[in-house]
Amino acid sequence: MASLKRAYKKRKKPNPRGFNLNISLVVFVGILIYLLIQIFTFMTSKKTEVYEVRMGSLADARIVRGLAFRDEKVVKAEHTGIINFYNKETERLGYGSLAYTIDEEGFLQDYLNKYANPQKYYTEAILTEFRSDAIDFTADFDRTNFQTVYDYKNQIQSASLKISNRSVLESIEDLSSTAVHTCYSEVAGDIVYAVDGFEAKKISDIRTSDFNESSYKKKEVTNNQMVREGDPIYRVCDNETWSVVFPVDSKEEADYMKNRKNLRVKFLKNGLESWASVDEISNEDGDFFVILTFTNSMVTFCTDRFIDLEVTINQQKGLKVPNSSITKGEFFIIPKDFLTTGTDGRKGVFLQTYSETDTEPSIEFIQTTPYSENEDYYFLDGSVLKAGEIILKQDSQEQFTLGEVSELIGVYYINKGYADFREVSILYQNEDFAIVEPNTSYGLMEYDYIVLYANTIYPDEFVNQ
Repeated sequence: MASLKRAYKKRKKPNPRGFNLNISLVVFVGILIYLLIQIFTFMTSKKTEVYEVRMGSLADARIVRGLAFRDEKVVKAEHTGIINFYNKETERLGYGSLAYTIDEEGFLQDYLNKYANPQKYYTEAILTEFRSDAIDFTADFDRTNFQTVYDYKNQIQSASLKISNRSVLESIEDLSSTAVHTCYSEVAGDIVYAVDGFEAKKISDIRTSDFNESSYKKKEVTNNQMVREGDPIYRVCDNETWSVVFPVDSKEEADYMKNRKNLRVKFLKNGLESWASVDEISNEDGDFFVILTFTNSMVTFCTDRFIDLEVTINQQKGLKVPNSSITKGEFFIIPKDFLTTGTDGRKGVFLQTYSETDTEPSIEFIQTTPYSENEDYYFLDGSVLKAGEIILKQDSQEQFTLGEVSELIGVYYINKGYADFREVSILYQNEDFAIVEPNTSYGLMEYDYIVLYANTIYPDEFVNQ
Protein backbone atom coordinates (compact mmCIF):
# COMPACT_ATOMS: atom_id res chain seq x y z
CA MET A 1 0.00 0.00 0.00
CA ALA A 2 2.82 2.31 0.81
CA SER A 3 4.45 1.54 -2.49
CA LEU A 4 1.23 2.43 -4.34
CA LYS A 5 1.08 5.81 -2.63
CA ARG A 6 4.64 6.51 -3.55
CA ALA A 7 3.94 5.59 -7.14
CA TYR A 8 0.88 7.85 -7.20
CA LYS A 9 2.83 10.75 -5.80
CA LYS A 10 5.55 10.14 -8.29
CA ARG A 11 3.05 10.29 -11.15
CA LYS A 12 1.61 13.58 -9.86
CA LYS A 13 5.03 15.28 -9.63
CA PRO A 14 5.23 18.16 -12.18
CA ASN A 15 7.58 17.76 -15.16
CA PRO A 16 10.10 20.59 -15.28
CA ARG A 17 10.80 19.95 -18.97
CA GLY A 18 7.18 20.46 -19.87
CA PHE A 19 7.13 23.77 -18.04
CA ASN A 20 10.23 25.02 -19.92
CA LEU A 21 8.63 24.04 -23.23
CA ASN A 22 5.60 26.19 -22.47
CA ILE A 23 7.77 29.26 -21.76
CA SER A 24 9.61 28.83 -25.09
CA LEU A 25 6.34 28.56 -26.91
CA VAL A 26 5.05 31.77 -25.31
CA VAL A 27 8.25 33.64 -26.27
CA PHE A 28 8.06 32.32 -29.82
CA VAL A 29 4.42 33.31 -30.21
CA GLY A 30 5.18 36.78 -28.79
CA ILE A 31 8.02 37.33 -31.24
CA LEU A 32 5.85 36.10 -34.11
CA ILE A 33 3.04 38.48 -33.18
CA TYR A 34 5.51 41.37 -32.92
CA LEU A 35 6.94 40.61 -36.35
CA LEU A 36 3.48 40.36 -37.87
CA ILE A 37 2.52 43.72 -36.36
CA GLN A 38 5.70 45.31 -37.71
CA ILE A 39 5.14 43.89 -41.17
CA PHE A 40 1.52 45.05 -41.17
CA THR A 41 2.52 48.51 -40.00
CA PHE A 42 5.22 48.75 -42.66
CA MET A 43 2.90 47.58 -45.41
CA THR A 44 0.05 49.90 -44.49
CA SER A 45 1.96 53.04 -43.44
CA LYS A 46 2.40 55.92 -45.88
CA LYS A 47 5.82 55.95 -47.55
CA THR A 48 7.49 59.21 -48.53
CA GLU A 49 9.66 59.18 -51.62
CA VAL A 50 12.85 61.18 -51.20
CA TYR A 51 15.04 63.04 -53.71
CA GLU A 52 18.68 64.03 -53.20
CA VAL A 53 19.39 67.52 -54.51
CA ARG A 54 22.36 67.75 -56.85
CA MET A 55 23.91 70.43 -59.03
CA GLY A 56 22.81 70.30 -62.67
CA SER A 57 21.80 72.34 -65.67
CA LEU A 58 18.81 72.78 -67.98
CA ALA A 59 18.66 74.29 -71.43
CA ASP A 60 15.97 75.44 -73.82
CA ALA A 61 17.37 73.95 -77.02
CA ARG A 62 15.60 73.90 -80.39
CA ILE A 63 16.38 72.03 -83.57
CA VAL A 64 16.06 74.30 -86.60
CA ARG A 65 16.85 74.06 -90.29
CA GLY A 66 18.16 77.25 -91.78
CA LEU A 67 19.45 78.78 -94.97
CA ALA A 68 23.12 79.77 -95.20
CA PHE A 69 24.00 83.20 -96.59
CA ARG A 70 27.61 84.04 -97.47
CA ASP A 71 29.61 86.47 -99.54
CA GLU A 72 29.67 84.36 -102.71
CA LYS A 73 30.84 85.25 -106.19
CA VAL A 74 29.81 83.12 -109.17
CA VAL A 75 32.42 82.50 -111.85
CA LYS A 76 31.26 81.91 -115.44
CA ALA A 77 32.95 79.98 -118.21
CA GLU A 78 35.07 82.07 -120.53
CA HIS A 79 34.89 79.59 -123.43
CA THR A 80 32.87 76.67 -124.74
CA GLY A 81 34.27 73.17 -124.40
CA ILE A 82 35.18 70.43 -121.93
CA ILE A 83 36.07 71.84 -118.53
CA ASN A 84 38.65 70.49 -116.11
CA PHE A 85 39.39 71.77 -112.59
CA TYR A 86 42.71 71.66 -110.74
CA ASN A 87 41.81 72.37 -107.12
CA LYS A 88 39.99 70.33 -104.51
CA GLU A 89 36.58 71.61 -103.52
CA THR A 90 36.66 73.94 -100.46
CA GLU A 91 40.38 74.60 -101.10
CA ARG A 92 41.56 78.16 -100.85
CA LEU A 93 41.99 79.50 -104.38
CA GLY A 94 44.50 82.33 -104.55
CA TYR A 95 44.24 85.29 -106.87
CA GLY A 96 45.92 84.49 -110.21
CA SER A 97 45.98 80.74 -109.51
CA LEU A 98 45.11 78.23 -112.22
CA ALA A 99 41.38 77.60 -111.75
CA TYR A 100 40.33 75.51 -114.76
CA THR A 101 40.99 74.73 -118.41
CA ILE A 102 38.51 74.48 -121.26
CA ASP A 103 39.37 72.11 -124.07
CA GLU A 104 37.41 72.85 -127.24
CA GLU A 105 38.47 69.62 -129.04
CA GLY A 106 39.03 67.03 -126.28
CA PHE A 107 42.79 67.22 -126.58
CA LEU A 108 43.50 66.89 -122.86
CA GLN A 109 41.28 63.86 -122.39
CA ASP A 110 42.80 62.07 -125.36
CA TYR A 111 46.29 62.75 -124.03
CA LEU A 112 45.31 61.51 -120.57
CA ASN A 113 43.94 58.27 -121.99
CA LYS A 114 47.07 57.61 -124.09
CA TYR A 115 50.08 58.91 -122.21
CA ALA A 116 49.46 60.24 -118.74
CA ASN A 117 50.41 58.21 -115.68
CA PRO A 118 48.64 59.93 -112.79
CA GLN A 119 49.59 57.16 -110.34
CA LYS A 120 52.97 58.72 -109.76
CA TYR A 121 51.24 61.89 -108.48
CA TYR A 122 49.49 60.05 -105.65
CA THR A 123 52.01 60.96 -103.00
CA GLU A 124 51.84 59.71 -99.43
CA ALA A 125 50.43 63.07 -98.34
CA ILE A 126 47.61 62.81 -100.91
CA LEU A 127 46.81 59.22 -99.92
CA THR A 128 46.74 60.24 -96.26
CA GLU A 129 44.23 62.95 -97.16
CA PHE A 130 42.04 60.39 -98.95
CA ARG A 131 42.16 58.12 -95.89
CA SER A 132 41.23 61.04 -93.63
CA ASP A 133 38.24 61.86 -95.85
CA ALA A 134 37.10 58.23 -95.70
CA ILE A 135 37.35 58.17 -91.90
CA ASP A 136 35.36 61.41 -91.62
CA PHE A 137 32.68 60.05 -93.96
CA THR A 138 32.38 56.81 -91.98
CA ALA A 139 32.12 58.68 -88.66
CA ASP A 140 29.40 61.05 -89.91
CA PHE A 141 27.47 58.56 -92.07
CA ASP A 142 23.73 58.65 -91.51
CA ARG A 143 21.69 55.76 -92.94
CA THR A 144 18.63 58.02 -93.16
CA ASN A 145 20.44 60.39 -95.52
CA PHE A 146 21.87 58.27 -98.31
CA GLN A 147 22.57 61.36 -100.39
CA THR A 148 25.81 61.72 -98.41
CA VAL A 149 27.10 58.55 -100.15
CA TYR A 150 26.76 60.19 -103.55
CA ASP A 151 28.29 63.39 -102.23
CA TYR A 152 31.28 61.44 -100.95
CA LYS A 153 31.58 59.55 -104.25
CA ASN A 154 31.58 62.82 -106.21
CA GLN A 155 34.10 64.29 -103.81
CA ILE A 156 36.56 61.41 -104.27
CA GLN A 157 36.07 61.31 -108.06
CA SER A 158 36.56 65.06 -108.28
CA ALA A 159 39.74 64.94 -106.22
CA SER A 160 41.10 62.04 -108.30
CA LEU A 161 40.36 63.76 -111.60
CA LYS A 162 42.07 66.93 -110.43
CA ILE A 163 45.23 64.94 -109.72
CA SER A 164 44.96 63.31 -113.15
CA ASN A 165 44.37 66.62 -114.86
CA ARG A 166 47.30 68.24 -113.13
CA SER A 167 49.49 65.34 -114.22
CA VAL A 168 48.42 66.02 -117.80
CA LEU A 169 49.35 69.68 -117.56
CA GLU A 170 52.75 68.89 -116.15
CA SER A 171 53.36 66.23 -118.82
CA ILE A 172 52.43 68.31 -121.85
CA GLU A 173 55.27 70.45 -122.99
CA ASP A 174 53.28 72.69 -125.29
CA LEU A 175 49.83 74.04 -124.53
CA SER A 176 50.04 76.73 -127.13
CA SER A 177 47.21 75.14 -129.04
CA THR A 178 44.29 77.52 -129.33
CA ALA A 179 42.00 74.56 -128.56
CA VAL A 180 43.03 74.48 -124.87
CA HIS A 181 42.35 77.58 -122.76
CA THR A 182 43.93 77.99 -119.31
CA CYS A 183 41.87 80.22 -117.04
CA TYR A 184 43.14 81.84 -113.85
CA SER A 185 41.25 83.01 -110.81
CA GLU A 186 40.38 86.68 -110.57
CA VAL A 187 38.90 86.22 -107.08
CA ALA A 188 40.53 84.72 -104.00
CA GLY A 189 38.46 82.49 -101.75
CA ASP A 190 37.21 78.99 -100.99
CA ILE A 191 36.01 77.24 -104.12
CA VAL A 192 32.73 75.30 -104.44
CA TYR A 193 31.88 73.51 -107.68
CA ALA A 194 28.13 74.12 -107.56
CA VAL A 195 25.68 77.00 -107.95
CA ASP A 196 22.07 77.21 -106.80
CA GLY A 197 20.83 80.74 -107.43
CA PHE A 198 21.15 81.90 -103.80
CA GLU A 199 24.56 83.45 -104.35
CA ALA A 200 23.17 86.91 -105.14
CA LYS A 201 20.14 86.69 -102.83
CA LYS A 202 20.07 89.06 -99.87
CA ILE A 203 18.70 88.23 -96.44
CA SER A 204 16.33 91.18 -96.74
CA ASP A 205 14.68 89.45 -99.72
CA ILE A 206 14.03 86.16 -97.95
CA ARG A 207 10.64 84.45 -98.23
CA THR A 208 9.11 81.42 -96.57
CA SER A 209 9.06 79.68 -99.97
CA ASP A 210 12.87 79.75 -99.98
CA PHE A 211 12.79 77.01 -97.33
CA ASN A 212 10.86 74.62 -99.58
CA GLU A 213 13.53 72.04 -100.35
CA SER A 214 11.38 70.25 -102.92
CA SER A 215 11.84 73.23 -105.23
CA TYR A 216 15.52 73.73 -104.43
CA LYS A 217 17.88 73.04 -107.31
CA LYS A 218 21.64 72.88 -107.25
CA LYS A 219 23.75 72.66 -110.39
CA GLU A 220 27.04 70.83 -109.91
CA VAL A 221 29.82 71.13 -112.45
CA THR A 222 32.29 68.23 -112.69
CA ASN A 223 35.45 67.47 -114.58
CA ASN A 224 35.19 66.53 -118.29
CA GLN A 225 31.76 68.17 -118.49
CA MET A 226 30.76 70.18 -121.53
CA VAL A 227 30.08 73.84 -120.70
CA ARG A 228 29.18 76.83 -122.79
CA GLU A 229 30.63 80.27 -122.60
CA GLY A 230 28.81 82.27 -119.93
CA ASP A 231 27.62 79.22 -117.96
CA PRO A 232 28.11 79.47 -114.17
CA ILE A 233 30.77 76.88 -113.29
CA TYR A 234 31.72 77.49 -109.65
CA ARG A 235 31.43 79.94 -106.79
CA VAL A 236 33.99 81.46 -104.48
CA CYS A 237 33.31 82.24 -100.80
CA ASP A 238 35.64 85.03 -99.77
CA ASN A 239 34.51 86.09 -96.30
CA GLU A 240 34.69 84.13 -93.05
CA THR A 241 31.64 85.98 -91.69
CA TRP A 242 28.41 84.25 -92.68
CA SER A 243 24.84 83.76 -91.48
CA VAL A 244 22.15 81.12 -91.06
CA VAL A 245 18.53 82.29 -91.25
CA PHE A 246 15.49 80.30 -90.08
CA PRO A 247 11.77 81.11 -89.71
CA VAL A 248 9.94 81.50 -86.39
CA ASP A 249 6.22 81.60 -85.64
CA SER A 250 5.92 85.08 -84.15
CA LYS A 251 7.65 88.35 -83.43
CA GLU A 252 7.61 87.48 -79.72
CA GLU A 253 9.66 84.36 -80.42
CA ALA A 254 12.07 86.33 -82.59
CA ASP A 255 12.41 89.01 -79.89
CA TYR A 256 13.00 86.37 -77.23
CA MET A 257 15.98 85.01 -79.14
CA LYS A 258 17.29 88.41 -80.13
CA ASN A 259 17.28 89.58 -76.52
CA ARG A 260 19.75 86.80 -75.72
CA LYS A 261 22.26 88.68 -77.98
CA ASN A 262 24.51 85.62 -78.35
CA LEU A 263 23.46 81.98 -78.60
CA ARG A 264 25.37 78.72 -78.40
CA VAL A 265 24.84 76.68 -81.56
CA LYS A 266 25.62 73.06 -82.37
CA PHE A 267 25.92 72.02 -86.02
CA LEU A 268 24.21 68.65 -86.30
CA LYS A 269 26.23 67.70 -89.39
CA ASN A 270 29.43 67.17 -87.42
CA GLY A 271 28.70 68.13 -83.80
CA LEU A 272 30.78 71.31 -83.99
CA GLU A 273 29.73 74.00 -81.48
CA SER A 274 30.07 77.73 -81.90
CA TRP A 275 28.61 81.04 -80.74
CA ALA A 276 26.49 83.29 -82.95
CA SER A 277 25.24 86.84 -82.62
CA VAL A 278 21.47 87.14 -83.04
CA ASP A 279 19.26 89.47 -85.04
CA GLU A 280 15.78 89.30 -86.50
CA ILE A 281 14.02 90.36 -89.68
CA SER A 282 10.52 90.35 -91.10
CA ASN A 283 9.26 90.64 -94.67
CA GLU A 284 6.29 92.20 -96.39
CA ASP A 285 4.29 88.99 -96.02
CA GLY A 286 4.42 89.28 -92.21
CA ASP A 287 6.86 86.39 -91.78
CA PHE A 288 9.52 86.56 -89.05
CA PHE A 289 13.03 85.18 -89.22
CA VAL A 290 15.99 84.88 -86.86
CA ILE A 291 19.50 85.57 -88.15
CA LEU A 292 22.49 83.82 -86.58
CA THR A 293 25.81 85.33 -87.65
CA PHE A 294 29.10 83.45 -87.29
CA THR A 295 32.68 84.61 -87.68
CA ASN A 296 34.25 81.18 -88.09
CA SER A 297 33.76 77.72 -89.63
CA MET A 298 32.47 79.11 -92.92
CA VAL A 299 34.67 76.80 -95.03
CA THR A 300 33.43 73.73 -93.13
CA PHE A 301 29.86 74.34 -94.34
CA CYS A 302 30.45 76.29 -97.56
CA THR A 303 29.08 73.42 -99.68
CA ASP A 304 25.77 73.37 -97.75
CA ARG A 305 22.82 75.68 -98.33
CA PHE A 306 20.47 74.04 -95.83
CA ILE A 307 22.01 73.58 -92.39
CA ASP A 308 20.57 71.79 -89.34
CA LEU A 309 21.30 73.45 -85.99
CA GLU A 310 20.61 72.88 -82.33
CA VAL A 311 20.17 76.35 -80.88
CA THR A 312 20.51 76.70 -77.11
CA ILE A 313 18.37 79.70 -76.24
CA ASN A 314 18.57 79.59 -72.47
CA GLN A 315 20.85 77.55 -70.23
CA GLN A 316 20.99 77.72 -66.46
CA LYS A 317 23.13 75.92 -63.91
CA GLY A 318 22.22 75.42 -60.27
CA LEU A 319 20.45 72.94 -58.02
CA LYS A 320 18.26 70.61 -60.04
CA VAL A 321 14.96 69.63 -58.40
CA PRO A 322 11.87 67.86 -59.83
CA ASN A 323 8.81 69.98 -60.45
CA SER A 324 6.83 67.48 -58.36
CA SER A 325 8.82 68.60 -55.30
CA ILE A 326 7.87 72.25 -55.67
CA THR A 327 4.94 73.59 -53.68
CA LYS A 328 3.60 76.83 -52.22
CA GLY A 329 3.16 77.96 -48.66
CA GLU A 330 1.46 80.93 -46.97
CA PHE A 331 3.37 82.93 -44.39
CA PHE A 332 2.68 85.94 -42.19
CA ILE A 333 4.55 89.12 -43.06
CA ILE A 334 5.92 91.12 -40.13
CA PRO A 335 8.25 94.14 -40.02
CA LYS A 336 11.82 93.14 -39.30
CA ASP A 337 11.89 95.13 -36.03
CA PHE A 338 9.35 92.74 -34.47
CA LEU A 339 11.50 89.62 -34.74
CA THR A 340 13.74 89.12 -31.74
CA THR A 341 16.18 86.58 -30.30
CA GLY A 342 15.37 84.76 -27.09
CA THR A 343 17.73 84.01 -24.22
CA ASP A 344 18.50 80.59 -25.73
CA GLY A 345 19.49 82.18 -29.04
CA ARG A 346 16.35 81.14 -30.89
CA LYS A 347 14.31 83.48 -33.07
CA GLY A 348 10.78 84.43 -32.11
CA VAL A 349 8.23 87.15 -31.37
CA PHE A 350 6.63 88.61 -28.24
CA LEU A 351 2.97 87.65 -28.42
CA GLN A 352 0.30 89.48 -26.47
CA THR A 353 -1.96 86.87 -24.81
CA TYR A 354 -5.12 86.95 -22.67
CA SER A 355 -6.49 84.56 -20.09
CA GLU A 356 -9.81 84.32 -18.22
CA THR A 357 -8.23 85.07 -14.85
CA ASP A 358 -6.01 87.99 -15.84
CA THR A 359 -7.51 91.42 -16.28
CA GLU A 360 -4.45 92.64 -18.14
CA PRO A 361 -2.83 91.02 -21.20
CA SER A 362 0.42 89.18 -20.68
CA ILE A 363 3.38 88.83 -23.00
CA GLU A 364 4.71 85.45 -24.09
CA PHE A 365 7.79 84.69 -26.16
CA ILE A 366 6.82 82.43 -29.09
CA GLN A 367 9.56 80.70 -30.98
CA THR A 368 9.09 80.93 -34.75
CA THR A 369 11.48 80.61 -37.63
CA PRO A 370 11.60 83.06 -40.53
CA TYR A 371 11.31 81.30 -43.88
CA SER A 372 12.35 84.23 -46.02
CA GLU A 373 12.93 87.96 -45.91
CA ASN A 374 13.09 91.02 -48.09
CA GLU A 375 14.38 94.49 -47.38
CA ASP A 376 11.62 95.35 -44.87
CA TYR A 377 9.82 92.16 -43.82
CA TYR A 378 10.24 88.65 -42.48
CA PHE A 379 8.01 85.75 -43.56
CA LEU A 380 6.93 83.69 -40.53
CA ASP A 381 5.35 80.26 -40.30
CA GLY A 382 1.65 80.47 -39.50
CA SER A 383 1.44 77.13 -37.68
CA VAL A 384 2.19 78.71 -34.28
CA LEU A 385 0.60 82.11 -34.97
CA LYS A 386 -2.94 83.14 -35.89
CA ALA A 387 -4.39 86.00 -37.85
CA GLY A 388 -5.57 88.79 -35.58
CA GLU A 389 -2.99 88.12 -32.85
CA ILE A 390 -0.87 91.03 -31.69
CA ILE A 391 2.90 91.00 -31.39
CA LEU A 392 5.07 93.61 -29.66
CA LYS A 393 8.40 95.14 -30.52
CA GLN A 394 11.11 94.40 -27.98
CA ASP A 395 11.62 97.21 -25.43
CA SER A 396 8.74 99.13 -26.94
CA GLN A 397 4.97 99.43 -26.75
CA GLU A 398 4.66 99.40 -30.52
CA GLN A 399 2.26 96.72 -31.70
CA PHE A 400 1.66 94.85 -34.94
CA THR A 401 -1.46 92.83 -35.76
CA LEU A 402 -0.90 89.63 -37.72
CA GLY A 403 -3.00 89.42 -40.83
CA GLU A 404 -1.22 89.99 -44.12
CA VAL A 405 0.11 86.81 -45.68
CA SER A 406 2.21 86.10 -48.75
CA GLU A 407 2.95 83.00 -50.77
CA LEU A 408 6.41 81.54 -51.06
CA ILE A 409 7.55 78.89 -53.52
CA GLY A 410 9.56 76.11 -51.98
CA VAL A 411 10.10 72.42 -51.25
CA TYR A 412 9.87 70.19 -48.18
CA TYR A 413 13.34 69.70 -46.71
CA ILE A 414 13.62 66.48 -44.66
CA ASN A 415 17.22 66.31 -43.40
CA LYS A 416 15.89 66.52 -39.82
CA GLY A 417 13.34 63.74 -40.28
CA TYR A 418 10.27 65.91 -40.77
CA ALA A 419 8.89 68.07 -43.57
CA ASP A 420 10.31 71.57 -43.18
CA PHE A 421 9.45 74.16 -45.83
CA ARG A 422 12.42 75.72 -47.64
CA GLU A 423 12.04 78.58 -50.07
CA VAL A 424 13.56 78.17 -53.55
CA SER A 425 14.33 80.76 -56.21
CA ILE A 426 13.64 79.25 -59.63
CA LEU A 427 16.15 80.28 -62.31
CA TYR A 428 14.76 78.13 -65.12
CA GLN A 429 12.10 75.46 -65.47
CA ASN A 430 10.97 72.97 -68.08
CA GLU A 431 8.25 70.31 -68.03
CA ASP A 432 10.04 67.99 -65.59
CA PHE A 433 12.70 69.86 -63.63
CA ALA A 434 13.63 73.27 -62.29
CA ILE A 435 17.01 74.87 -61.71
CA VAL A 436 17.01 76.78 -58.41
CA GLU A 437 19.56 79.13 -56.97
CA PRO A 438 22.00 77.31 -54.65
CA ASN A 439 23.19 78.25 -51.17
CA THR A 440 20.62 80.97 -50.46
CA SER A 441 19.94 82.03 -46.87
CA TYR A 442 16.65 80.16 -46.60
CA GLY A 443 17.04 77.68 -49.40
CA LEU A 444 18.82 74.46 -50.30
CA MET A 445 22.35 73.18 -50.61
CA GLU A 446 23.70 70.33 -52.68
CA TYR A 447 23.10 66.88 -51.17
CA ASP A 448 20.07 68.04 -49.16
CA TYR A 449 17.13 65.62 -49.14
CA ILE A 450 13.66 66.79 -50.13
CA VAL A 451 10.25 65.17 -50.59
CA LEU A 452 9.89 63.99 -54.19
CA TYR A 453 6.10 64.54 -54.30
CA ALA A 454 5.16 67.58 -52.23
CA ASN A 455 1.43 66.80 -52.38
CA THR A 456 1.94 63.57 -50.38
CA ILE A 457 2.99 65.22 -47.13
CA TYR A 458 2.02 68.04 -44.76
CA PRO A 459 4.28 70.68 -43.19
CA ASP A 460 6.06 69.39 -40.06
CA GLU A 461 4.93 65.82 -40.72
CA PHE A 462 7.45 63.13 -39.80
CA VAL A 463 8.88 61.30 -42.77
CA ASN A 464 8.60 57.53 -43.17
CA GLN A 465 10.89 56.45 -46.02
